[in-house]
Amino acid sequence: MTDTKKYIGFADFEFTCGSPRYRFRSEMLSVGVIICDSSYNIAEKFYATSKPNRYPKLSKQCRELTNLSQEEISASPDSNDVLQTVSELMNRYGVGELWVWGNFDKQGLQSDIKMHRRFAKECGSICGICNAIRDIQDDMVNLMKLPQAINIKELASSLGYVPDSGSFHNALNDAMALYTIHKAVFTTDFRKRPEYAALVEERLERIRQAKAIQEEKRREKAFSVALSAEEQEYLDRLDDKSKSRFIYLRYRIVLAMEKSPQTEVFAYIMFENSRKAKILPADKIGRRQAEEAVEFRTFEKKDFGRFLMDMV
Repeated sequence: MTDTKKYIGFADFEFTCGSPRYRFRSEMLSVGVIICDSSYNIAEKFYATSKPNRYPKLSKQCRELTNLSQEEISASPDSNDVLQTVSELMNRYGVGELWVWGNFDKQGLQSDIKMHRRFAKECGSICGICNAIRDIQDDMVNLMKLPQAINIKELASSLGYVPDSGSFHNALNDAMALYTIHKAVFTTDFRKRPEYAALVEERLERIRQAKAIQEEKRREKAFSVALSAEEQEYLDRLDDKSKSRFIYLRYRIVLAMEKSPQTEVFAYIMFENSRKAKILPADKIGRRQAEEAVEFRTFEKKDFGRFLMDMV
C-alpha cells in the first residue's frame, strides 16, 4: 500500500458487441481504471486493451462504438493478464472495490470467465475483479434525486466533463466520467449547473409525455367496449382520482376479456404482497390461491360494468 490514505477505484469495461452471438458470450476488449484519494486527487490512471478468445475479430458495430482497431486488439494480451495488473494496482492502493455505472460490466466479465473456462485458460484475475465490482448507479441516481437513470455520457457532460482525447465508450474516458460524477455530487452544488438542470427537466418532460401517451392508450382500450348508460352516468359523477381508477380497472378487465374471449366468469384477485390486482378467468384460480388472497371477487362477463361500479 502506498500510504494510509483511503483510495477509491472507478472503472469501466468495453466488451465484444454487434451481433446476436455476442449477447451471452461477451469478452473483454478494454478496461479503464481511475484511482483517487478521498479528496479526489487522482493517484493512478490505467488503460489497456485485451484480445478475446472466442471472437477475436471485431464486429463493425463494435469498431464504430469503441473506436478500437482490429490491429490493436489482435496485438493485445489476454484479459486475465490485463486484469492481473488491475488487481495489483488495487492492492497497491488498498482498493477493495471498483465502482462502475450499471450492471453490464459484471455480466460481461462473468461471460468472459465462461469463455476462458471453455478454452481451459486461467481466469483467476477476471474472477477477482468481477467480485470486486460494485454498481453504484442506483445509489447515485437516488443521491442526485434523478427522475430515472441517465446514461453516463449525458450525465457527465451536464457536469462539465469533456474527454481529453477520444470519445465516450472508451473505457478510460467512461471511468473518468464516473469519477467526475461522483466528485461533483460530493464536492459541488451540481444542481445549480444550467446544463444539469436542463437535462433533468428534459427527462421529467419525457416521463410526463410517456405517461400521457400510456394513459391515452389505456383510455382507448378501456372504452373500446362501449359504456352502458348506467356506467356513463356513474363515471360522470366521479372526481378525477376516482375516474382514473375506474378507467384503469376497466382497461384491465377489457384486456382480460380479450385474452380469454370464451370465458364467462372472471376473478379479481389480490395477494398480500401484490402491487396490483390480477384479473383472471375464474376457472384458472386454484382453491389455495383463493384462500390465500386478501381480496377475491368474481364477476360475470356480461355484467362487468356493475362489478366495476361496485369496486370504484
